[in-house]
Amino acid sequence: MFETSVDTAYVWVAVGAVSVAVLGVVTQLPTSAPPDGGAAATTIDEVATGPPGSVATRELHASEWSLTGRQLGLRSESGTVHETLLRPVVPAVSDNLETVLDGRKPSAVFDSPDAFERATERAATGRERWRSAPDRLTARHVAWGGVDVTLVG
Repeated sequence: MFETSVDTAYVWVAVGAVSVAVLGVVTQLPTSAPPDGGAAATTIDEVATGPPGSVATRELHASEWSLTGRQLGLRSESGTVHETLLRPVVPAVSDNLETVLDGRKPSAVFDSPDAFERATERAATGRERWRSAPDRLTARHVAWGGVDVTLVG
């Protein structure tokens, strides 16, 4: 009456193995979503395609970021995203470019439009490098003496 079929033991072993596999997959899933690269890219694109003087900020929820030309990368413990931008932008990596990004006129920071252009070219030709992400991303469209760039930092 209480006989155990040989097939039942195989079923229990299979159910146990599947349960362990499912538990392993579930424990490896990220606990939150990856950074919202689309929203950050949209903010940058709106400024880059807007008139000079346009500026926008957006909170970033990422631990690291990279920016080269038309590529934005955001990384956190939940994943990495890369977004392509509509127009090339310049990362504000030097103190002078950060000052312009913060709102000072390029003429107050640089000696000439040529010096401003050289600084933006140096920043734009940098290799992709992951850096600590700021809490807020700022994008500013700046035009001065024939130099028309969008600074991001």
